[in-house]
Amino acid sequence: MKILHINDQAGVACILAKYQRNTGMDSKVLSSNSILITYKFDKSGILKYYNDYVKIVEGINFVDYCISEAKDADVIHIHSMEELVIKMRKKFGNSKKIILHYHGSDIRGLKPNFSPLQNMKTKTKVFAAKVRYKFRLLHMGYYKSLQTVRTESQKLADEVLVSTPDLLSLLPNAKYLPNPVDLDHFSTNNADALKKIDGNALTIKTPTGNTEKSLQYCKENNIDLKIDVFDRTKTPLLHEQIPNLLKKYKVYVDIRIVNDKILESLSKTALESLACGLKVLNYKLEYLDKLPEMHKPVNVVTQLENIYNKI
Repeated sequence: MKILHINDQAGVACILAKYQRNTGMDSKVLSSNSILITYKFDKSGILKYYNDYVKIVEGINFVDYCISEAKDADVIHIHSMEELVIKMRKKFGNSKKIILHYHGSDIRGLKPNFSPLQNMKTKTKVFAAKVRYKFRLLHMGYYKSLQTVRTESQKLADEVLVSTPDLLSLLPNAKYLPNPVDLDHFSTNNADALKKIDGNALTIKTPTGNTEKSLQYCKENNIDLKIDVFDRTKTPLLHEQIPNLLKKYKVYVDIRIVNDKILESLSKTALESLACGLKVLNYKLEYLDKLPEMHKPVNVVTQLENIYNKI
């Protein structure tokens, strides 16, 4: 089976391609450094880390290159770029299996609800995302509303996937595919060699979450932890560096408040923390200490292959 992943979100496509190849499939990822596709190209170094599985396509020729590569693919697995589903279906009809895969804010959206300064930053981010999306649509010749394109793309996809179970409330007809964790990269190896920060827990501030409200929520619920905040919005954190950062701590606090709501799912970083031997404080204020079997990459790839085969 030949699988073409288009676009990557948080390394999910890269990990899927890696472990699909391990099972004998022909799988690769196409990504672009164009501002039409991504606001800041590979700022976490994920694509660089997985360079053996990824082809970076220059500029606005990305769509044409994807179509050219898709000619030989059995499955076209599109991550977030829902408008590309329409393009692919028009080009190939029903001769290709087309998957549309959502990963979070691409379907959930992002609403400014922070402090005044953060509010302005978030408004800017939201505006930039909408402008970028609109330019992509215009580049592909779409003059319909964003919602019309979204509805049409979901109807044309053979299957719609979501990466966390809470997203099923937005897309009840979708299928939940658990996020895989790269267990070659995130493991307990060398954990004892790293100096621990005694008694401390860690949480990571991202552009989409409201860390201040998360910390306040912990305080109000008498969570007795001294929580360090790593602000990756200000300090770059490369993908290859994440395991060593996590292994300095005993607990990862995974309470994420987005759009003024607590997300009822484990973040990808929480899953990676479990793989590295940390405990995770989840949205239920419960401690987890083991990576769920469903997130192990071999199990995810097996589940995904079954989805492909049933189409």
